[in-house]
Amino acid sequence: MQTSTPGPSLFEAYPPSEQYELSSGVVCDIPYVCRSVDFLVLHGTAELEVVRKLLAGQRYQAVSVGGGKVAAALWLADYHDTSCGPYKEFILSFPASLKSLESVAHSPMELLMASALPEGTIFCQKLILNQQVPIDYGREVHGHAKHPTPQPVDISFSTSGCRFNVSCDGKRVAFGQVRLPEEPAAVQRASFGFVTAKEVFQTRNVMHFEFEARFRLFGDGDEFSLSSDSALGKDLSDMRFTPQVVQYLPKARFVMPKPLNWRGPKEQR
Repeated sequence: MQTSTPGPSLFEAYPPSEQYELSSGVVCDIPYVCRSVDFLVLHGTAELEVVRKLLAGQRYQAVSVGGGKVAAALWLADYHDTSCGPYKEFILSFPASLKSLESVAHSPMELLMASALPEGTIFCQKLILNQQVPIDYGREVHGHAKHPTPQPVDISFSTSGCRFNVSCDGKRVAFGQVRLPEEPAAVQRASFGFVTAKEVFQTRNVMHFEFEARFRLFGDGDEFSLSSDSALGKDLSDMRFTPQVVQYLPKARFVMPKPLNWRGPKEQR
């Protein structure tokens, strides 16, 4: 992650440079632009050995945080204004690296340090969305392992909390409600590296953000449940994902250029 002092807006710094026609015939601008999104991120721990098996065959491995655990994050996103229109999304990611790394976390907040290692990146394992155009854009342009069809992704933000109920292929994945951190924070600009899974085609990229990050510990008043009926719910249950920190990014903005190793989806495959 790299941070900087805000200068020209993200959208001035990264204007549309080309267009891409999806397999559906829909034409979208590149880079991808999000002008407003509410993110709730649940940072937690998962079992190292289970995640290691889950990522077998990938070039990347999850960052250990000690005690046989790795850091993991679930993202609940309500996109209001993007290159692909409004939609909602549920994401599982891991801080990861091409080599074995450890960032021992002695407290819940120290879990976030695993995402800030210079040698690290964010590995996007699985994404579930409720609209087809952003699914196609994510899969065809960026190689994201997005479920190929829209699913019931119910994510609702209020002034005090976030309710969510996510299903996939007719089976429940995760549901609950979480209180939002109330303490305001300064707006900052940061860039985050990420990689996609090999499920579609693996790419490397950087997302450029402007956001206000609020934090609190997961606990009183929060509810979080997983269902092993669904494939992703079973993965999360098997790895014993346990949320520990709540991060809230209200009305965040970001730009996602095309992949650094872009050669076009046909060539990637």
